[in-house]
Amino acid sequence: MTAAWHLRGFDKVTEYLAVDFDIPEAMLPAVRRLVPEAKDDPDFVDPYEITGEQVARLAAALGLNLDPDLYYYSVESDEDPYVVAAQVAAMRARA
Repeated sequence: MTAAWHLRGFDKVTEYLAVDFDIPEAMLPAVRRLVPEAKDDPDFVDPYEITGEQVARLAAALGLNLDPDLYYYSVESDEDPYVVAAQVAAMRARA
């Protein structure tokens, strides 16, 4: 159901999307190790804001050169918002 995963950076003042990098599906296990709070969300249905250290490690794994302090970064998936809401509700119901 998920179309794509992204490492996104948002401007700290305007909160506009400033950078958007695709995360290949093959990299998701590495991303999950870097973002431990997503362990119960294997498809990254929810967006996860990541720390500067996580940004640096993920950028290195993706072969990117990013300044972790320049933007607020998150790991996100492209999904239909209704599908996301249904998936989140299903995950919470199982918990």
